[in-house]
Amino acid sequence: MNKYIATYFLAAIFLWGCSSDDGPNLPSYEERVDTALSGLRNDLTTPTQGWRIEYRPTPDAGAFLILMEFTDKEVRIRSDVGANDGVFYDQTIPYRLDAALGLELILETYCVFAFLFEQDQGTFGAEFEFVFKSKEGENLLFESKSDIFTPTQLLFEPAGPNDDDLFSREIAENLDAFSTVAPQALTPEIPQQQIVFEDLGISVFWALDNQKRTVVSQFAGQGTTVEEILENGGVLLTHSSGYGIANESMILETPLQFALGGQSITIDRITLSSFDMNAPNLCPTGPNNGPRYRGSAPGLGDVTMLSTLLSASGQGFQPDVYTVNVAFVFDESGNSISENGIIADLFPNATGFVFLYGVELADPEIPIFSTGLILDNGDIFVREFQPTFTEINRVQIEFTNNYYHSGTPSPGDQQNLMAVTDEIFAGDITYAFEFPISGLSVFRLFNPCNQYEVFLVN
Repeated sequence: MNKYIATYFLAAIFLWGCSSDDGPNLPSYEERVDTALSGLRNDLTTPTQGWRIEYRPTPDAGAFLILMEFTDKEVRIRSDVGANDGVFYDQTIPYRLDAALGLELILETYCVFAFLFEQDQGTFGAEFEFVFKSKEGENLLFESKSDIFTPTQLLFEPAGPNDDDLFSREIAENLDAFSTVAPQALTPEIPQQQIVFEDLGISVFWALDNQKRTVVSQFAGQGTTVEEILENGGVLLTHSSGYGIANESMILETPLQFALGGQSITIDRITLSSFDMNAPNLCPTGPNNGPRYRGSAPGLGDVTMLSTLLSASGQGFQPDVYTVNVAFVFDESGNSISENGIIADLFPNATGFVFLYGVELADPEIPIFSTGLILDNGDIFVREFQPTFTEINRVQIEFTNNYYHSGTPSPGDQQNLMAVTDEIFAGDITYAFEFPISGLSVFRLFNPCNQYEVFLVN
């Protein structure tokens, strides 16, 4: 038995043995602990190039390539996580070895592991404290400390001299650019992407979470533009996968397979070679300053990756009566415009927001396509828009100059409601996203032209 395994075994014994009446032939409790900790520290500091880890915080997440080099008191950690202005690319921090629940490796300063731990308000499943389990040849096996039922395993393998070349940090950084225009209020929406396969004339739409390294494929359509997709239709997809970033490629751990237009498609990796910020804006009237990646996929030809807001998440937004407390209308900074904004300024007596989406109402004078405010005296004040429908999740809103007030409007009310609705729906285009709340049907309308958001309940 390897001498370090023997010392680890002895260290484990103390968890069940006595600490005050050790037999005369055994080292003291403190000596055994010190021997085990010294053995683990020696193992951690032995490899010349340090350790290579493919860290997967949860079974569904993608893998993060991490290199670690230990000295007696510090560890140098390198990764391709570009958050916080790249501080996690190369960081040296103190660490500690402990023997509370066995032999433990504890990273004592904020680092990439702690950053991943914070994702999803601390529910992502990442860790920064690990329990040593075993030594397998040259490799060391650790498990996450706090995951009781399904601990995350980390296999430390001796790193090679060229492992640093595997990092594709520029790709990881550029993928973050796709999250710049997406709903953010209350809970951020995972950024949506359109993957255009230029040679095949098809597009795949998926939600890409670059913090968790996951994609959720939603649908594929025939065409390379949004208008072509909406006209030609496609197929829904039920695929999710973690992904890794290495060798200038995005690599799906579970390949995406589907059939469309008589073609069988398998996507397992996309090589990303050219990035720019000159793609069409998600707002039709905005400048061409959106993110765009060009590359290729094995057997599928040229690929263009674009930001999009088309999502199967909002296809359930269909004709109905939708209302919400007026506090749930937000500007681009996530501030309620009923507390600090145009509604507060022009209609301080507003209590609710209403969106009437093409359903017959008891009062035939109320436009069935209209939106506006509910006032504190119970009056409804709405402005009509042209009949429209949900295209996947896109809803175009073109206002008329027809208004309805259930009571008696005050002077200037009509002009004020015009200003409110023009501001909220500037650009005449919104995208609906389902907002999951148990027991309720909630959507949010997102305006890409000013990044306003309206939450609606039916």
